[in-house]
Parts: sequence; structure tokens; C-alpha cells
Amino acid sequence: MPLILPSDLPATASLQRERIFTMSESEALRQDIRPIRIAIVNLMPKKEETELQLLRRLSNTALQVHIDLIRTRTYDSKNAKPSHLEKFYKTFEEIKGEKYDAMIVTGAPVEKLDYEEVLYWSELTEILDYARENVFSTMFICWAAQAALYHYYGIPKYAFEEKLFGVYKYPLEDPGLLLKGFDDEFWVPQSRYSFNRAHDLLQHDDLRVWAAREDTGIHLASTADYRLVFSSGHWEYDEGTLQGEYERDLNLGLNTKIPVNYFRKDDPSKGVNVRWRSHGNLFFANWLNYCVYQETPYDIEAISAKKVSKFGGSSLSDATQFMKVKEIIHAEQGREIVVVSAPGKRYKSDIKTTDQLILLDQKKAEGRQLEALRQNLDTLVEVNEQEKQRELLSFEERFHDIARALKLDTEPIQEVLTDLQEAQDSAFLISRGEYLNARMMSEYLGYEFVDATELIFFGYNGELDKKKTYHAIRSRLSSDGKYVIPGFYGTDPEGNIRLFDRGGSDITGSLIASALKSSVYENWTDVDGVMSKDPHLHQDAKTIVEMNYEELLHISSNGAQIYHKEAIAPLMESHVPINIRNTNAPSHAGTIIRNTKNEEK
Repeated sequence: MPLILPSDLPATASLQRERIFTMSESEALRQDIRPIRIAIVNLMPKKEETELQLLRRLSNTALQVHIDLIRTRTYDSKNAKPSHLEKFYKTFEEIKGEKYDAMIVTGAPVEKLDYEEVLYWSELTEILDYARENVFSTMFICWAAQAALYHYYGIPKYAFEEKLFGVYKYPLEDPGLLLKGFDDEFWVPQSRYSFNRAHDLLQHDDLRVWAAREDTGIHLASTADYRLVFSSGHWEYDEGTLQGEYERDLNLGLNTKIPVNYFRKDDPSKGVNVRWRSHGNLFFANWLNYCVYQETPYDIEAISAKKVSKFGGSSLSDATQFMKVKEIIHAEQGREIVVVSAPGKRYKSDIKTTDQLILLDQKKAEGRQLEALRQNLDTLVEVNEQEKQRELLSFEERFHDIARALKLDTEPIQEVLTDLQEAQDSAFLISRGEYLNARMMSEYLGYEFVDATELIFFGYNGELDKKKTYHAIRSRLSSDGKYVIPGFYGTDPEGNIRLFDRGGSDITGSLIASALKSSVYENWTDVDGVMSKDPHLHQDAKTIVEMNYEELLHISSNGAQIYHKEAIAPLMESHVPINIRNTNAPSHAGTIIRNTKNEEK
């Protein structure tokens, strides 16, 4: 619970730097307090024993905690009483419409199986996907930690030659929030047949390893924002839990060795040496306080995964459209990453700004050729210069109209105009519409501008460097940031601008949403979604409410211009749904595209 202190007390600043929860007296008077909601997905055979162990640890807090016990629907435990499950447990189907501050997913004795061989694997992956969007912080214990790392990041597990069994000591290197207040060394019970390697986790920029040993593998890891916590050990274990497992294994005829560092002098007759309980209580208290209570929004319905929202050129064609986009972005809290195209057509006979830049580039290219013949072609050079300046002036006026209407700084426009006057590289020149539009939108929203050259990378062969791109996106776009990013381009190994095909800002948005495993990729345009017919030719065209990626790919490959076909693959691979929406009709639900075939399996 927070310490209520005078704001000018000298100790207050030091306590806040140490992440100790403080608040002023005025803040305390207007504080809203509600119980923390925690779901426990109990996969262990002895459910009542596991319940008791976890509830003991969760009880060491002054916070009010509401518990829901969850069981699998697709698999009935042979060791749990049906009457107990029926009375006290809910299934995922019963709670999937709820939001939780926290969730705990327990281990299960299935480590020797491949994940896909586990009878309830399909249901468990549903729960894991649900947790990313509907739970603020989820703790995975033992096998569940390995399963979650595999499902979210593709991280493999490795088998021990014999069971890892006993109580193991770990050094405190970087405490973070989870190990705050720990001694320099701490002990943890372990009981498992497999492990994860620290090296595999550290390939992912958003994962942190807090405790590991070469002989035991990872003990404790988390995402950088602590929304996912992976614990391979059992801080929840009671004094006699490992002894019970040891005696059970012997009765089954297994060649299990005495658990190390567990019995006094490794002699079962001398009793158990409990050396993990105090650190276990502190670990659960740290998790509840620092990762759940202090971070979860008071309105639990506000919990969600980060969205990536891309707005096409027609959505940003003038200042009025900018205003609509701002209203859309601020209408929903999760819209914190925005990808924009250059301004599109304002009316049927209008020209898109990227087309203006292409024309400008063409004129500049002609100018370079004509310059070599300048002595004989002075008249043509003069005409070309007039055409270039006309396109440049039209481009400048377009953006000045937006800036004046929205009271935005015009300095970025002047910078880009200088660049356009001097630019010799076609890709650089053509990309400036997206670049300038993103600069202006970032100022208008108050978001941070991130250039696509920091995120999107091409190789020497001109192909997208997906690994480097995903690494840069996850490193640069922090979980608590708000950004505007230009679409359509990236950079090659020489630092030169490289373009996607026309409409390539769809690809930019798709890559960012895929890399961040976004809950949804919103693609805002000027139609109500994917239509049954061309709405410009058929007034009776209707919106297709839902379809799968393959159907969208088929439509895009046959010439429909609603969505760039190369932008579909990244989202298919990451199972990120696409929602095609109309900027001019934001209340319309649009078309949702998801991998329905895989979900049916």
C-alpha cells in the first residue's frame, strides 16, 4: 500500500527514485480503490494443493484481492474431484469476456511432450492470446513459462538428462522490480525435466533475464514492461511439497535422486531445511505491488494490447481529414502508434502528393539529362525549370494549407522544400510526402516522430531485411511511447532511402504491427471495408464483415486496390487481425480479416 507523505518531505524524492509507492495527502483524499482481480489458471493435477500454495503467497499483501479459479474445458484432471471443479472453478469460456489485473498460469507434468501433443494445447494458446489483451500482468510458472515463451516468441525448450530436483541458489545481479529487497543470494525450489537458455531469450529486445544458471537454465525472466513474467521455479511450494514428489516418484519406480539442498545434510530423516519462503513471499508481494497494483489502470476495461493504426492518403488529404484522424486516435486509448501515408486526393480530379513528388522527380530527372545539352536546349531547360517550380509550389501550398488551418509550425515544410531543391536521389525525393506528413501529424497529435529510416531496413539486394527491421521496431518503439511514423520507405545498408511499391505504407504498418504482435492492425481508408462490388460503380455494394487472409490475398492479387497484397504476409505469420475502416465513417466496424482457418483447427 502507498505511503502518504508531504510532497516536500526530503525523503519523498529518494523513496520515489527507489520505486517505493508514495502519494501526497491531497492525492490520497481523492484516490479510487478497488480490489485487484486475479485469475489462476490451474493446470496442476493436485488442484486443491496448488490453490492453497498460491493463495498463501497472494495473501501477504494489504491489498484486496478477488480470485477466480480457472480450469481447462478440453481436459478433465484425473486427480481433482469433479464436485470441487464444478463448484469452485470457471472455464475459459465463462471468463473470456472479462478483464483481469493479473493472471497466474501454473505448471503441468507434461514437459516430456512436444507442446502440440498436449491435449489442451489449443485451448491454452487461446488463453495465452486472451491474456495479452485482457490481463495487465500474467505470471507463468514452470512448464507454463516454457509454453508461453514458445507460443509468444518461438523460444525452444531443452531436456535435462535427468530431473532437475531440489532447492537451488541464485546470485542477485540485477534485481529489477520483481527481486526488489532481495538478499545477495536467494534459494528457489525447482522440479522439472526441461529448461530454457538465457541466450535464446536475449535475442528478443523486449525480454529481460533476472535469474539464471548454466546448470538450471532460466529461473526468472519478464518482458521489459513486466506484462509477462516467466518463473521456472516454485516459490509457492510448501515445506513438504518436494518431499511428497520424491516419495511419489519412488513409489512409481522412478530413479529419482534425493532433492538437492532440501533435506538437512541431504538426509530425509533429518527433516526439511526451508530456505525459500521469505524470498517467495517477497517475490509475490513485489509482483502484486510494482507490476500490478501500481500500473493497472483503475478502469480495468482500459487494459488492452497496443494498437497500430495506419491512415491512408485519402484519410489525410487536407486539414479537415487531419482533424478527423485526431478525433479517431484520441477516441480510443490504445491507439498509440500511428502510421501515415502522404496526402491523397481531396476530390476526383485532384492529384495525390506522392504523385506530385513522382512528377517532380521525373522533371528533375529530365532536368539532369537536359543539363548536359544545355547549350543547345536553353529554351527547354527554362520550360522544365518552370514545370519543376510549379510542382514544387503546388506541393508547398498543399502542406502550407494544412499547417495554417491547424496552426502548425511551418519549419519542417521549409526544410523539406530545401531538400527537394537539392535532392538528386529519386527514392529520397518521392518519400518526402510521407516524411513531411508524419512530421506534421506528430506535432498535431503531440506524439513523437520516428523516421522510417530508424525502423525499416533493406539489404544490398533490395529485399527487406526482416530480422533487422523487427529488431529495430521492438527496440525503438517502447511500450509506453506514442509515435507517428511515415510509411512507404526505409533505408539500405549505405544509408540511402529505399521505397516499397506504391501503396507501400500498408507494408510499413503491417511490419510494425507484426513485429509488436499488435492486438489488431487498423487500416483506415476512404471505404467502409472490403466491399462485395466496386462501390464507385455499384450503389448496392455491401461491406464484407469478416474474411480470412487467403481471401483478402486472392482479392488483392486480382487487382482490387483496397489493400497491398505484400502487406498481408507479415500479419498472417504473426496472427495479427486486420481491421479495414473508413476514416470518414469511424463508427462503421469495417471488415475484420483474421486467420479463421487456423482458429477452427
